Amino acid sequence: MRRGLSILGGLCLSLAPAFAQTPFYEGKTISVIVNYGAGGNVDTDARIMTRHITRHIPGQPTIIIQNIPGAGGALGMNMLGLNINSKADGMTGGFFTVSPVEPLVDAPTLKIRLEKAYVAIGGWRGWTIAYARKDSPPGLVVPADIGKATRMFTGGYSKAASHDTRLRLALEVMNVPYKPVTGFPTAGDLNKAFIQNEINMTASSLPAYRTQVIPNIITPGIGMPLWYYDVIGDDGKPSGNPALDAQGIEAYSVVYKKAFGKEPSGVRYEALLQVNNIATKLQRGFFLPTGSPPEAVSALRQGFEALRKDAAYLEEYERINQEKPDMASAAEVERVLDLMGKVTLEIKKLLIESIAE
Repeated sequence: MRRGLSILGGLCLSLAPAFAQTPFYEGKTISVIVNYGAGGNVDTDARIMTRHITRHIPGQPTIIIQNIPGAGGALGMNMLGLNINSKADGMTGGFFTVSPVEPLVDAPTLKIRLEKAYVAIGGWRGWTIAYARKDSPPGLVVPADIGKATRMFTGGYSKAASHDTRLRLALEVMNVPYKPVTGFPTAGDLNKAFIQNEINMTASSLPAYRTQVIPNIITPGIGMPLWYYDVIGDDGKPSGNPALDAQGIEAYSVVYKKAFGKEPSGVRYEALLQVNNIATKLQRGFFLPTGSPPEAVSALRQGFEALRKDAAYLEEYERINQEKPDMASAAEVERVLDLMGKVTLEIKKLLIESIAE
């Protein structure tokens, strides 16, 4: 009896490896779509992530970047959400700058609903800085001088992008005349046009502002920061960023009050606040298409959560972007996406009209 049990036990041990589950991503390659061109700040952030996250994903897959710029970022997002040239098999994901405007207005450039087309893996929060040339007529000395500007040419990516929409709304709330110049593929192209005086106002995410704008535009004295956009605080009121305040960059609402002696108000300001609240709380997102295998979603979420504590990733991100990453879990990303369905019809109508003008 004892000999039989011993043989049976030995047989079970010998068969155990055969029944061990192979990691979903073992020996596989993941293609990550980036919705802007190579060399831009979105592309840079995606490449930092992929260099480090792979070792935290069970099976340690190979990850490659596929840049698909166009339509203000919508082209790449459509390709993932509609499974164009790919399948919802866990082998294709997306690392996107997320613009809330297109889904808010049902823009024809965006063929999907983000909350329905994607499964969230994780995200990154991020602030946006608007800046202008000092020689913008009649001349800018302090940020509040923008309220007296007579001719602004704003640079952007597409009329429906949150980047362009926020610039338009900010100047319209101030009643500052402007002409939009859009269709730039990357932040680098925008800044080149800025330096060449083809545009005199634009905006940038904080990493690109630190690494591109400060050394090439602010330090040489060509331009100056105007503001960062407010978000909505827990009390429902405009809320700022103390770290940026300490650096001398003020919130839009503060600059407005200095320029006009009162708080900004009206439906355009409410629209600006709502758009920026979503865009700041979810500046970048990492997604799989809906219908991807649960094993793939679980493995990538596991990798993302480990990445948040990865010293090598955090060090490289901070060294390149000159700030620490502000990362959001999959559940937090889903909550932000849910905010898109809670914008009032009045604001939605205004945004639609703003894009159509």
